Amino acid sequence: MTDSKTPVGAISRRSFLKTSAAVAGVAAVSGGAMTALAPDAHAADGADEHEVITVCGCNCQGNCSLIATVREGRVVNVRSNDDLPYPAYERVCNRGFAHPQRLYDFSRITYPMKRKTWSLQEPHVENRGNDEWERISWDEAANLIAEAMQYNIDNYGEKSNCLLASAGNPFAVFGGSSVGTSFGSLFGMTKFDVCLDYGDLHGLGNVTGAGWDFNQRNMAGDYRFAKTLLIWDSNPPNSQPHSWHFCIEAKEAGANLVVIDPTYTIAARQATKWVPIKPGTDPALAMAMVNVILDQGWTDDDFLINKTCAPLLVREDNGQFLRSTDFGEEGPIKLPEYPFGGSLVLAASKAGNVPSDEDTAVYVVWDADANASGGLNDVANPAIEGTYEVNGVKVTTAYTMLKEHMAQYTPEWAEKMTDVPADTIVELARMYAQDTPSTIYAGYHLYDNCAELGHTWGILASLTGNIGKRGASVGHLGKNKPNLNQAGNLFPAGFAKYSDDVPWLMVKDILETGQYKGKDFHIRLLYNICANPVGSYGNQKYIIEEILPKINCIVTADMEYSDTSPYSDFLLPACHYFETDWIQGASHTPFLYMANKAVEPIGEAKSDLNIFRAIAKVLDDPAANAFYAKSDEEMMRAVVDTKASEALGITFDKLKEKGVLADKDENWIHWEDQKWSTLSGRLEFYVENPGARINIGKPINKADYRLPVYRNPSEAYDGSEQQKKYPLYHYCERTRWHLHTQYNHVPWLRELDPEPYLRMNPVDAEARGIAEGDYVEAYNDRGHCVCRVKFDMGVRPGMVSSPKGWPREFYVAGSYQELTNDYVNTFHQNTSFDDTLVEVRKYEGEVK
Repeated sequence: MTDSKTPVGAISRRSFLKTSAAVAGVAAVSGGAMTALAPDAHAADGADEHEVITVCGCNCQGNCSLIATVREGRVVNVRSNDDLPYPAYERVCNRGFAHPQRLYDFSRITYPMKRKTWSLQEPHVENRGNDEWERISWDEAANLIAEAMQYNIDNYGEKSNCLLASAGNPFAVFGGSSVGTSFGSLFGMTKFDVCLDYGDLHGLGNVTGAGWDFNQRNMAGDYRFAKTLLIWDSNPPNSQPHSWHFCIEAKEAGANLVVIDPTYTIAARQATKWVPIKPGTDPALAMAMVNVILDQGWTDDDFLINKTCAPLLVREDNGQFLRSTDFGEEGPIKLPEYPFGGSLVLAASKAGNVPSDEDTAVYVVWDADANASGGLNDVANPAIEGTYEVNGVKVTTAYTMLKEHMAQYTPEWAEKMTDVPADTIVELARMYAQDTPSTIYAGYHLYDNCAELGHTWGILASLTGNIGKRGASVGHLGKNKPNLNQAGNLFPAGFAKYSDDVPWLMVKDILETGQYKGKDFHIRLLYNICANPVGSYGNQKYIIEEILPKINCIVTADMEYSDTSPYSDFLLPACHYFETDWIQGASHTPFLYMANKAVEPIGEAKSDLNIFRAIAKVLDDPAANAFYAKSDEEMMRAVVDTKASEALGITFDKLKEKGVLADKDENWIHWEDQKWSTLSGRLEFYVENPGARINIGKPINKADYRLPVYRNPSEAYDGSEQQKKYPLYHYCERTRWHLHTQYNHVPWLRELDPEPYLRMNPVDAEARGIAEGDYVEAYNDRGHCVCRVKFDMGVRPGMVSSPKGWPREFYVAGSYQELTNDYVNTFHQNTSFDDTLVEVRKYEGEVK
């Protein structure tokens, strides 16, 4: 075995920048073919050159189809696939074109490595971050990890081995994080929920019945048919460039392209209207729009009566909808405390459960013609307003309850909260309700009141009928591929060892108390797959100093070094997208993709599936042995070759041959049948049974969430206690140069975007004696970061912005993730990164 220093610690910030610039120059001279960076061990005999159809698997959800040119065993170029079923989806961004550099980057992990002083008996967690690495064989790695897992199973139970599977390399229906779920379910591991980008999904999902699944909006191509497009809390030219051209096409066709964002983004520059809003107050704007639409009568009454819960009667005594079965011996139905499954997979499966006519026949409405109660499916003209008494039970229509509740959220009230003029709010409401069809292109509202925003988006769509129609949708587009059979691979041993996911945000409490939901709970091993918790999660300093040291064994499988790498005990080299076969089911495109292996893996890198095969072989579990005895192709065939796929003309063999097959219409409309998976089959803007996204043992007060109530963010709002010390709102912006915490070392991208910065309005800088280009320190009680300041008039005064994705090594000190918030909201359990306040001062220390 050979020793090597900790990789991250060996790379200084300035030396890396010099290296990046030099490599980028070499690339330009060579025409972009990064063969000079490829290891000689992988040079193929002869001058073979051919092309391979593959996929960019990043979690921007563009999933662009790529053609990789392979010369002498190396990928030397990529281009877009110009043979797609729908050419409008042929788009590749600068990150996609940079894959040849990323594939052969010096940051790749090429061999299995163990932290030198780690052992099962004496893990020496205090040495993480500055220990040496020793290269080990795959057999050694598999045996040591399996030994640790088995020890934990024998002494602390299966759930003490924990899996963190996120959306890194690759994010797929087969491969990457999905095969992690397989391994976790076979060995009864605790699966951590990542708590990322789920808050507004959960609020909207209560209305549609889809839970917290992403499966919400129409296909991206449908944006072209909208007459009003609200780009809300999103900057698609940076975060989803593959979809932005559809929005511009709508604008060129005469649509209102409105951007609602505190900062003057690239999207705002191209919009017909930019609405600069005070950070974190978006729910107030949405609620005031609802108020205006109700007050002005800009509602679609036919849609309200027939497709929403508007005519359903709400019991005064328990807040539930009135059902004919309420009057039997058993009385009102007992609704579950937590109606949604505690994993994204189960939430997605729930999204397709639409009730039958027999199921919905039990709902009682008020017959406006007969002036009496009647069954929902029998009454031709149900009243949507009024309070009544049915068999001695006082009831009010859901629509009346909504009108009375939303009356408080006037445009004038919202103007004080949001800084958006009342007249502008009225105009936004008019455009959305009358210049139809309308689409809300939702970003992720990363504040503690995110669920309230999602809920109110659902109300806006319900009132105006802007959902399930051409050019009319709301929310985030999902990963749902109902023609595929993923269950056999995700849960190869069934649900015998399955339990609800544990939110990452609860790990702090679990490690401090040793308990979860009132029972003893141990976290002994953390296996990271497609995950970078140190770089990606809030309150980074606490993670490094308090959370990770309490975990005895940390395994990280990744293709490249990350912020999590130096705090791990094992580093396992995973394949790049181009080094293995996998299948992608895209969320923003109507395609199913085959990502074909283009080249052999670098060094001793393995696919995540083969890494798990090696560990499972040592653990020698009968169910796991049977599952992993299947070949990759057998597993992929089981996913693709279903009756539903056959009806679409899709087979594994065709997918392998073509690389890309259409599984939906080019401009697919979600919920086109106007049926939803709520208990009533309607849009339930009044949520009779709100529940926490995941049961964490802390029940919520349902009355607080049946209709949206404006709540301040947890920290970032005017008048908060933290604001007295830290007056500046801090926002994490998504840029075109990173994808979450990926692409950090790509020379081309670093030449264009060489170092992190803090964007700041000159007004705030001048007040603090800061000049353009100064090094500054942003800080709060959680931590700090030191980097250059960049003046930008597009940043709202009183607000600063950090580009998302930069690793710690690029900062002079600290990291933007040290600043971010990890507050736990018991309802949505989402990380509210932007719910953060800071102060900024000129940095007087030495910059090396």
